[in-house]
Amino acid sequence: MNILSNKNVLLGITGSIAAYKAADIASRLKKEGCNVKVVMTKSSELFITETTLESLSGNKVILEDEESNALSNFAHLDLAKWADIILIAPCTANFMNKIANGHGDGLLSTICLAFTKSLFIAPAMNPDMWNNKITQASIEKLDAAEIKMIGPNYGSHACGDIGYGRMTHPEEIIEKIKDNSKTSQLSGCKILITAGPTREPIDPVRFMSNYSSGKMGYEMAIAAKSKGASVELISGPVTLKPIPDIKTTYVETSSEMYDVVKSKVDHYDIFISTAAIADYKPANYSDIKYKKDENNIFIEFTRGIDILQTISKKYENLFTVGFAAETNSLSENTKDKLQKKNLDVIVGNIANHELKLGFESDYNEVIILSNTGSENISLDKKSNIAARILDFIAKEYSSKLELIKKDVK
Repeated sequence: MNILSNKNVLLGITGSIAAYKAADIASRLKKEGCNVKVVMTKSSELFITETTLESLSGNKVILEDEESNALSNFAHLDLAKWADIILIAPCTANFMNKIANGHGDGLLSTICLAFTKSLFIAPAMNPDMWNNKITQASIEKLDAAEIKMIGPNYGSHACGDIGYGRMTHPEEIIEKIKDNSKTSQLSGCKILITAGPTREPIDPVRFMSNYSSGKMGYEMAIAAKSKGASVELISGPVTLKPIPDIKTTYVETSSEMYDVVKSKVDHYDIFISTAAIADYKPANYSDIKYKKDENNIFIEFTRGIDILQTISKKYENLFTVGFAAETNSLSENTKDKLQKKNLDVIVGNIANHELKLGFESDYNEVIILSNTGSENISLDKKSNIAARILDFIAKEYSSKLELIKKDVK
């Protein structure tokens, strides 16, 4: 049976030029076996007719104007109770900011306020509106309220601008809802994640480090928690705010990172190493500061321990995930590390500080590899990438568990 079969889906349509895509969404939901009801805001009627949506949904479309007495008749409560899923697509900047701030000045926004189950929005707006600080603040509020955002995508807009704000394709919207409706394969899993850089001291005032901000690791922790996993984070020195309800241990050096990982990892199902751990460290620490009057300073470096490789070889049943930041030959180098380090999954990306790729950026593009599959993720926010990486990990982890069960039998 299809996972969405017999689900009651309320499709809310707001006043965006992308409203015409709602017809495709309604059609796809019906093909998935959903019971579909449509609520249209007044402004959405400028872009698509109720007749079209009634034909595709099989139900009378609910217009806010026609339901002027709806609130007093408790229609908002009835519809909120009826729906298993609410999808607002397209969702304008105006409507997104409304629900983020708890405003209920119309039927659709009031239904959202009364709804307690899975609420999805598919934003559609001009790039400048998407990037506006008010909109970005609303995104954080929606995330905190566990309202799930699908997209938006990057591309050209009807106004001629290019950037983020395009509504996600209807097919992908449906797939995202289906993925969320599945019982997470990571629910109840214990996941240990490392994030950020390490600092290797040279003298009392200097250290060797890298450009890692820790953003990817922190987003991985947030995404894993949202999928029902029990998460602990080991973080190098970063400027990021602590994540509420996720236990975090802070370290400075690669040696400290290894000691903490070694002391904890035996209690976990999955180990995800996103940290940019120093490959080399000074062979000798100077107790006094190197003086600038010395023309040249020669510092000997030694190889540090490869934490991920050491852990993956010691714990054969532990599911291990690595991250590879490369400057060239991404696919080849990432695949090589997957094999050499005996990993289950590896995520590779091109890192270029000057171009703001990978390090210190909120955006990235990556490849995900395992011994049985791969996935390419084009430029997107790290939060979205983290969710997709966790979906990939979940499938691979489930497959590994099945193999272990067969071996036991």
